[in-house]
Amino acid sequence: MRIIAGKFRSRRIHTVETRDVRPTTDRVRQAVFDTLAARLEFDDIVVLDLFAGSGLLGFESLSRGAARITFVEHNSQVISMLNNSINTLDVAAQARVLRKDALRFLRTCSDVFDLIFADPPYRFSDYNMLLDAIFSRGLLAENGYFVLEHHASIDFSAHRAFSLRKEFGSSAVSFFQTNLEQQNDNET
Repeated sequence: MRIIAGKFRSRRIHTVETRDVRPTTDRVRQAVFDTLAARLEFDDIVVLDLFAGSGLLGFESLSRGAARITFVEHNSQVISMLNNSINTLDVAAQARVLRKDALRFLRTCSDVFDLIFADPPYRFSDYNMLLDAIFSRGLLAENGYFVLEHHASIDFSAHRAFSLRKEFGSSAVSFFQTNLEQQNDNET
């Protein structure tokens, strides 16, 4: 898989194929970053990549100007590939890899991020816990975005921070925004 744009454009990121890791396709990644580029300035943002897998979403963010990225992944084989990619791109000063379960990490995290990605494995079912952990703990900065890849059969449009949904065959990507959550709270 290759990075699409920015200073690392066309650089290859190696992936590990496992049951739990399904790298976001170039088509989906392009659509996600085109959508974000129209809404978010990447320069100096702080990014969290949950269920990081290959780390492509995080590396794409760094390539486009993000200041720092935290990768959260529990699979040691995948973490080894992430660390190799960090060394290959020479971004060790900007990247941190944590071997943790994503939900456990969120329950104890006190950092604030401008952009959070989550691409959980196919069998993941704790979406409500994931959304609650991010929004109830204030992990997204003001005007921050949470981008969630999921099966197309799941609908998040009723969530108070829901902003936009894009479908790609059997998968979908939902975008959530902190300022929408605050506006909706003020209206009720």
